[in-house]
Amino acid sequence: MRLALACLFAVATTACALEDDAPYVDHDEASDYDPVSADDKADGLAARFDRQAIMTDAFFVDVDYLDAAALQAFFEATPYRTRSWLADATVGDQTAAEAIVAGARAHGVNPIVMVARMQVEKSLVSATRTPTASRVDYAFGCGCPDGRACSATYRGLDRQVECAAATLRRWFDASVDGTGEWRVGRARRTLDPTTVTPTNHATASLYAYTPWVLPNRGGNWLVWNVTRRYATFAEATGLATPTAPTE
Repeated sequence: MRLALACLFAVATTACALEDDAPYVDHDEASDYDPVSADDKADGLAARFDRQAIMTDAFFVDVDYLDAAALQAFFEATPYRTRSWLADATVGDQTAAEAIVAGARAHGVNPIVMVARMQVEKSLVSATRTPTASRVDYAFGCGCPDGRACSATYRGLDRQVECAAATLRRWFDASVDGTGEWRVGRARRTLDPTTVTPTNHATASLYAYTPWVLPNRGGNWLVWNVTRRYATFAEATGLATPTAPTE
């Protein structure tokens, strides 16, 4: 696998620059690049990728979309038709599912957005065996600035959950109040480079976290594709309870 370049971001470094069409260094699940059928419906996610509207605001903040029991069931029987190692993982005295849902809800982020982010960053959901410590300890890429070692301050799955949820929500709110560099209605160039003008706050937050589009090979296209795959699966199996309007 060819080495992907390190990413640019001060607090949460997440997406990686790609050499040609190489996958992310820590993303090794080939099926995540397969398109989800346009006939499959998922709350808050368009059937076709729109770089300016990756998901709706209502979906992004739908904290009741999955509870801990539903997420545990998701890990036990994933969209990959396997049992994720996360089904047996613990974070302190909680299961991984409990910790992820608690962290997401504490900051007002949909738990499935968090789970998809883990997969995009490190392929942690599709893994059936416990991954290397470096993948688990920096599951969301938080605290890993460009060109430097990851900060021990953010080491550990518990701290990564907190960091990722807080960061995603902070950039969402920065779009709402107009202070964010990525915000609704403001055109910016991604690192592809491609011009993107977010039409909602969720999309602004996702580009602040991962400033890449990379259709069909990474970036926010991959965020959309994986999230849509997970949401479609969760809704079809009755695990998800969408509480927000899709528009």
